Amino acid sequence: MIQVCLVCYKFYQSIYDKKKMKDLILVEGQPCKSMYHKKLTDR
Repeated sequence: MIQVCLVCYKFYQSIYDKKKMKDLILVEGQPCKSMYHKKLTDR
């Protein structure tokens, strides 16, 4: 299971199928464990 923030969760929805989405947990207030987090949140 990978803990991800809302931004990363929405990104994963666009690239993952339903089976892979089951491995993600949407968390708030905890560090995001997504390897894409920095790229998606740095502006």
